[in-house]
Amino acid sequence: MLHPVLQFHGKWPFYRLFGVQEPASVLFSFFNLLAHHDGISKIRSKIPADYPMRRYYLWFGYVGWVSWLFSIIFHTRDYNMTEKLDYYAAGASVFYGMFYTPVRVFRLDEDRSPVKATMLRLWTIVCILLYVAHVSYLTFWHWNYTYNMGANVAAGIVQNILWSGFSYKTYQKLKKPWAAWPGMIVAWIILAMSLELLDFPPIAGVVDAHSLWHLGTVVPTIWWYRNLLDSIVYRVALLASLRSRKLNGQIIGVMITASHNPPDDNGVKLVDPMGEMLEASWEAHATTLANASSAQALAEAFLKLQGDLNIDPEATARAVFARDTRASGPHLVSALIAGFEAAGVEYTDYKLLTTPQLHYITRCLNTKGTPFDYGEPTEQGYYEKTAKAFKAAIGGRKVNGGLTVDCANGVGGPKLRELIKYLPSASEGGIDIKVVNDDVVRPERLNHQCGADYVKTGQRAPPASQAAPLERCCSLDGDADRLIYYFLDKDSSFRLLDGDRIATLAALFIGDLARNAGLGEKLKVGVVQTAYANGASTSYITQDLRLPVVCTNTGVKHLHHAATKFDVGVYFEANGHGTVVFSDIALKRINKYDPQSPAQASALDTLKALTQLINQTVGDALSDLLAVEVILAHKSWSTKEWDLTYTDLPNRLVRIEVPDRNIFKAVDAERKLESPPGAQAQIDALVGKYKNGRSFARASGTEDAVRVYAEAATKGEADELAAGVGKVIISVAYQYAQHA
Repeated sequence: MLHPVLQFHGKWPFYRLFGVQEPASVLFSFFNLLAHHDGISKIRSKIPADYPMRRYYLWFGYVGWVSWLFSIIFHTRDYNMTEKLDYYAAGASVFYGMFYTPVRVFRLDEDRSPVKATMLRLWTIVCILLYVAHVSYLTFWHWNYTYNMGANVAAGIVQNILWSGFSYKTYQKLKKPWAAWPGMIVAWIILAMSLELLDFPPIAGVVDAHSLWHLGTVVPTIWWYRNLLDSIVYRVALLASLRSRKLNGQIIGVMITASHNPPDDNGVKLVDPMGEMLEASWEAHATTLANASSAQALAEAFLKLQGDLNIDPEATARAVFARDTRASGPHLVSALIAGFEAAGVEYTDYKLLTTPQLHYITRCLNTKGTPFDYGEPTEQGYYEKTAKAFKAAIGGRKVNGGLTVDCANGVGGPKLRELIKYLPSASEGGIDIKVVNDDVVRPERLNHQCGADYVKTGQRAPPASQAAPLERCCSLDGDADRLIYYFLDKDSSFRLLDGDRIATLAALFIGDLARNAGLGEKLKVGVVQTAYANGASTSYITQDLRLPVVCTNTGVKHLHHAATKFDVGVYFEANGHGTVVFSDIALKRINKYDPQSPAQASALDTLKALTQLINQTVGDALSDLLAVEVILAHKSWSTKEWDLTYTDLPNRLVRIEVPDRNIFKAVDAERKLESPPGAQAQIDALVGKYKNGRSFARASGTEDAVRVYAEAATKGEADELAAGVGKVIISVAYQYAQHA
């Protein structure tokens, strides 16, 4: 005869797993903790540091993270202390939600309004007092489960009503489905909350109503964080409309991707008409739209920019867009389209592309029918142009062995496989390419134990490459705009050939071609680097190749701009992002030059083919790897011989957390600290103690941290120098904080 399951002191009995009292609640609490952890990462990396609501979003994440941590602890072992910590943390999460909601709905964070500033102070005090009173009652007066549930439900109802009203009002104004999402999230949470009220005995002694309530809050949490990014994507669409109209209807590209970042992250990039990154002066306009505090403020900011920039609102605006393989891509596309439609933009969806392919298509569309026609503005046109140029550039030279390409389980995988169909195999005078890590069916595999960033930071090959010693390998990143080469030497030691190596290889070959073609005096070839470039590479370029080097601030936009100052500008960041830029004058000289001998003609033909093979709009891992293969074939080099061109100086990069990163101001292409006063003198004194010593400190753009880079003659000295400079940074940072 079956007996009913009875509660003991109001709690159900459960089967334990490895000593865990409530396994399902622990597991589902952990899922919530991960959702907040990922959300915090998204906020810190995607939302501008000066956006007023950013700190409130972050605290929402921090409080949520802590509350689910204590939930895990409590449901693992139910003691008096763990129960109280769980209830206090859960209360803090609910009460913070009640505090945060009016701040966001009524934008109490706006400093320009004295009334709102006063209201924010009063509301903050009220919420703190309510939470203190709540905890005090439970601790010192009466531990009452019914009261605790009632207090949390009451606080939840307040925020649910506000969010529902906010969603309804926003939807009525914009008539876009995404505008109603906060209200839909609230509805989901209310349904999930009903599980707390409709209690039942644990199913199979494991899953009860309370654990299902925990499970039910995972998706709304993820949805909430994604909703923050949707707003940014919508605003990017508005910015693209302004940019296109300002440029008389030229086509602007928009790429939805987060490159080398984890699969749950996502972001958006704007592409200017010539395939370059958004003009630097427009970044301020992007910030203006991103910081708009409400739908009304966004409309006002948009109209003000339109007027300030003398943009005709009736002018045609056109855009193209694509995305990578991330699961959130289609969701963000809907927000992008909503923005385009709101701004009256003519748009074309190119579906799945690599970032460089969208840059290529954007330039092709804007130059079609002009003397600067860049190619056929289609994905197929990209493959045909690249393959034709590769065949011409390789010129019958034999490629030494096959190439294993790690595609980071990203969009580069299927696109490389498609490109291979257009390329000749090794038996046909081309190249054999083995593709690994091209699983795009499971988006969660993106950049997991693979990709250029994994190889660069970990100094190891992806497990899936399974390369034998001296076999040539390379890795792309998630959207295929970075490229890193590597191999195992005969002793199976890992050898990295990063962006510095690719830049020196390209500069060496192009310089040789220019001289051999008879254009050595007519083409100024130069290399652009950042402070992170290894000092040995800089010495090799200036002393062995005898080419000029320019150092710029970190960031592709800075390198690309500096590269255009040369006839032929070569730039690659150490992470493998880079390309070669040929000026209009250089292209005219190359295409119109009359060679004086068969040797000059051969070198000139190869140089012409390179100008077509290299994607000059942006770093392109697919075209870059083919260019590297062409160069190695021409020089009959293996990766070992490439590696022997120079020896990298031992280096160390460390991250130092500081109270306020904004006090660190760098000058001289970020190689010197202008402030705090005296910091650079201390760094210089340390550097002077080491042979081949070099070090600099650079503030992070997204978090309160400073990155210290150090080089020296030996690894031990590089580590010592980095540690010493790190101590200087910590010392001056906290001295400044104490006197501030």
